Amino acid sequence: MDNLSDALEKLKLASKDSATDSVDSCLDCLLKALANNHTEASVKIQEMGVLTLLPTLLSPQSSCTPKVANLIAELAKNEFMRGPCVEAGLIPPLIQLLTSSDQEVLLQTGRALGNICYDSRK
Repeated sequence: MDNLSDALEKLKLASKDSATDSVDSCLDCLLKALANNHTEASVKIQEMGVLTLLPTLLSPQSSCTPKVANLIAELAKNEFMRGPCVEAGLIPPLIQLLTSSDQEVLLQTGRALGNICYDSRK
């Protein structure tokens, strides 16, 4: 989990500087942490305030966008993360990505939206 904490801190800094390479490697680390221990990593990501950084990283022009959408999709697999995803303002930028011509962006965006909306009456 130390690597996860480091990656979360680096992501916070890199997202402010728009350093694509740094953001990309941080996203890889977060996805790996979710694959290893989904619930604990999700809680840590939420506690560190990373969800509020993600809308700005969902730019149609960014090469990181598919990974960001994938991260959101993975986070939203946990029922307790769906509300925080909505509260962080992730739905509007995800919806805007539905006009993308990039198949990977469309795939991950669809997964993210589907997981966020899964089993929700709202």
